[in-house]
Amino acid sequence: MMREKVTDMINYTLDNKDLIFNHARENAVRSLEQTLNEMYGIDEVSEIEFASRWLELMSEDKEVFARGWYSPPPFGLAVLSGERLNFDSLRNKEFWPTETAIDWKEGLLYAYCSPVNKESGLIGDMSVTLYFGDDEKIREHFRNCRAAVQDIFEQLEKVKDPNELYELSLEIFKSRGLHSNVISRTDDQPSNLGHTFTHLSDTEAKDKLTSEDIEQLSSSRKFLNGKAEWNFEEDMQFTIEPQLLSVSDPSLPKVTHHFVVRKTVEGFAVCNDIDALLNRFGLI
Repeated sequence: MMREKVTDMINYTLDNKDLIFNHARENAVRSLEQTLNEMYGIDEVSEIEFASRWLELMSEDKEVFARGWYSPPPFGLAVLSGERLNFDSLRNKEFWPTETAIDWKEGLLYAYCSPVNKESGLIGDMSVTLYFGDDEKIREHFRNCRAAVQDIFEQLEKVKDPNELYELSLEIFKSRGLHSNVISRTDDQPSNLGHTFTHLSDTEAKDKLTSEDIEQLSSSRKFLNGKAEWNFEEDMQFTIEPQLLSVSDPSLPKVTHHFVVRKTVEGFAVCNDIDALLNRFGLI
């Protein structure tokens, strides 16, 4: 049975400093919230318009490279609405932002970006899927997906390595009637749960990321998959980002939420800042 009180177990305020340990990501989430504040409910706002405003707001922070490392899509950013959420890879041109209008009454929105911290060179990816309608079946699906990730968080202290965490996640998804279809072109395994946050050196003098920077950040990631041959190290940051689908009902949307975990001396710290956005639309 799905947990009814996921919200009792999390803090979904954007002002919880204990959960913020990546400035580029913090800026991305706050800028997304501001973009929603400005555009939510306005007729005929396109994916491109929304993406452009989000990028503009992120770029106001001079401590980050707002034009991200995950490219393509253009600027390392994606905004998809409606049925376009069922993407395979954001690198494919058909899943770049288009003139498609966002449906604020009954539609879906997926937002992803990949900024980089200038001082540390550390990436700061984030993504979230939102639903604006009143269909309780879809809302329950969102809650089930978020609860599945919460189940993973609760097991972090018990697993010994990334391989075990990945295998455990498969069991959790199955128990909740879900499956994940994450595909990464730089991962030699068919699926994964997430990846490490990599970083560049000597970034402060740069005005923008070079193609060499982008390639280095992409290729140096380590993936949480069934063949992971690395271990959690202190201060390491990594993602938990399944792309979840219902096993029994293919009509339900793919739900993709992107969380970041940091290994600490005490154990693991989870940055669940996007929960503030999920809570705003009653999806948690």
